[in-house]
Amino acid sequence: MRPSIRAWLIPGALAVAAVGIASAVYQAVSEAVDRRRFPPVGLLADVGSRSLHLVVMGAGSPTVVIVPAIGGNVLDWVAFQRELAGEARVCVFDRAGYGWSDPPPGRQTFDGKADDLRRGMGAAEILPPYVLVGHSVGGIIARRFAARYPGDVAGMVLVDSRHEDQARRLYAEGFWSRGTGVLLRLAIQARLRILGLRRLAVAAGRSQMSAWIARDVPPEFAGAARAVNLTARHRRTVVREMMLMARSHDQPPGLGDLPLTVLTASGRDPTWMALQAELAGISTASVHTVAARGGHYLHADAPDLVIAAIRDLLARIREA
Repeated sequence: MRPSIRAWLIPGALAVAAVGIASAVYQAVSEAVDRRRFPPVGLLADVGSRSLHLVVMGAGSPTVVIVPAIGGNVLDWVAFQRELAGEARVCVFDRAGYGWSDPPPGRQTFDGKADDLRRGMGAAEILPPYVLVGHSVGGIIARRFAARYPGDVAGMVLVDSRHEDQARRLYAEGFWSRGTGVLLRLAIQARLRILGLRRLAVAAGRSQMSAWIARDVPPEFAGAARAVNLTARHRRTVVREMMLMARSHDQPPGLGDLPLTVLTASGRDPTWMALQAELAGISTASVHTVAARGGHYLHADAPDLVIAAIRDLLARIREA
């Protein structure tokens, strides 16, 4: 190696190492401070060697159980939960590794996540029947729950849900923006992200995180939302769930005559709409609604539509 190149590489490598060490220290100290500043906003359900965090509002039966998307936590649903709690008991869980829930043990599967949800409900003494509301990948978990524990489920609402075979189908048809390829790319990007630097970017207002927190989370929980989304645990869980979604090549299980409502965001390509129609076809008692407005986060963009759909489903169940 030429001396001039060596003279440039060694200081560069030392500088990169110093930045990495400083970032890791800053991240560790910041997480410790955040844990003291922002205690759990809900209940901690003991599921053995770890805890799952949940927020429950309202009263009544069946209980509405919301299953969030990849990266989602209870704070994303607080405003929505408040609106619905006047007429039903509404429960939102932090999946293992998100929010204030402890990390999951071992390799994760959609069946395992469904089992985890049931353990958490039992530990919190929230008894069935349930109406499951699954957003995005939460829809897959909700369907696995219904397939494994059909006696516990009175109905289901899918909010722009992912399809079990979505990544493969979209990738095969050339949709890089939503297929297997992009999931793998996003997982790698998230894994390589330097959390300390990202935390600094958020504090300086140079991150999109502040914008979506302002959109989705009530102002009194904005600080807590930033804290739980900037942990190493959160990043690991996001990466694992993206990889799980990228590997999923299954078909959605049939739900028989279970009351089902499928809500789909408008303006999508034909393949996405076909996948949504397939989801509507897994029950003989389904209603499929394409939203006139709003994107993938329908509960934030058009909460009145999602709340009306849940109310309608509850009425159908109670009248049966």
